[in-house]
Amino acid sequence: MRAATAVAMAAGVGAISPLICYNRYTDAMQLVHVGHVAFRPESGTAYHLSLALARHGAVSYVNPPLSLIRWLGQRAQVRVGSGSQVSVISVVVPGELRFLPRRWRQKPLELWMTPIVARALRHYPCESLVLWVSNSALALRLHRVLQPRLTCYHRLDDFGAMDPTLEPLERALEGIADLIFVVSPHLIAQHQQRGREAILLPNGVNVALFARAVASQTTLPNDLACIRAPRIGFVGWLTPRWIDLELMLEIARMRPDWSLVLIGSKLAWEPPLLPPNVHLLGFRPYHQLPNYLKGLDVCLVPFKDNAITQGASPLKLYEYLAAGRAVVSTPVPDLPTFGDLVWQAHTAQEFVRAIEDALASAHDPVLQQRRIEAVRPHSWEARAETVMYHLRQALGDTAISAALPQAPRPQ
Repeated sequence: MRAATAVAMAAGVGAISPLICYNRYTDAMQLVHVGHVAFRPESGTAYHLSLALARHGAVSYVNPPLSLIRWLGQRAQVRVGSGSQVSVISVVVPGELRFLPRRWRQKPLELWMTPIVARALRHYPCESLVLWVSNSALALRLHRVLQPRLTCYHRLDDFGAMDPTLEPLERALEGIADLIFVVSPHLIAQHQQRGREAILLPNGVNVALFARAVASQTTLPNDLACIRAPRIGFVGWLTPRWIDLELMLEIARMRPDWSLVLIGSKLAWEPPLLPPNVHLLGFRPYHQLPNYLKGLDVCLVPFKDNAITQGASPLKLYEYLAAGRAVVSTPVPDLPTFGDLVWQAHTAQEFVRAIEDALASAHDPVLQQRRIEAVRPHSWEARAETVMYHLRQALGDTAISAALPQAPRPQ
């Protein structure tokens, strides 16, 4: 089916000129995903899981409020395939109300967006709606207005650990949820302490895309090819909140004959004077990542040991393995799943020794294929099947998805 975008544009405060476009799907279930990040591949789980769930039924993704510039930029970057059952609902808000103090923005944004989103979904009866929410205050108001048949809370991180002011929102989302999906066992334990059960749903990976890193026809980008090998790499947000940036810099200082390649945007980090063998390449589009991973000899998952990382499921671990890369990681929750395929380390000295071991077999084609095959059961399609099984159990409606005869085993 053809992708659709619902857009509300405003000429000024109080003057709303909505332009609504939507598709009328005939599926028994309409899943409304209220995203806390914009619908684009770089946003990660929300985007990829929505596409995978759309194989089972229609999905409407509600973007957070977007300025006109951000919306135009997203339209230029993101194109949902013509066969997809994903529609994207965007509400364009002047400057995202950033001219207001942060504490005053939320309620006006919710009041602005709610009727527009509800209008875009007005053809779907509440008995067919499944509301899928993450870290979004708008979801609370939409839950009251839409009165969905089922509400699912997908807890992607321990946002309360990142920012204690978000704890009330997390509790409120838990309160409206019929089903709770979480990415780590640590989050399951949190909900059990409050008398709620949660379903483990770790992050996944687009195996077909990232496996291109081992294909002979995949080219190496020029800005990476000019960097001396061996190249030790990290791909992801460069933020001191959960990434041990100083650990990586210490590795570079200890081994000046290695090149440390950092790919990703900086978040709340102003790097100090960097060693000459550290290369900050900055943000690279999602579809280019296999080309960059092809040129990395060993990849790092240097998560800090704190409450934030205990509640996380590192996308990069799955993507590295799907690219056939050798990986050295701190002890993240997903690590035991992959047994002896990932080297584990804590200190800079341990990382250096592990990287030395990993380099010896980094480009062994047999081991590269083992890594890809190990992560194949963790595709986004497999994660969507797990979700659909639990939705069918909760709804008691065998018509909402393809037959899934037994519960998928937790991965």
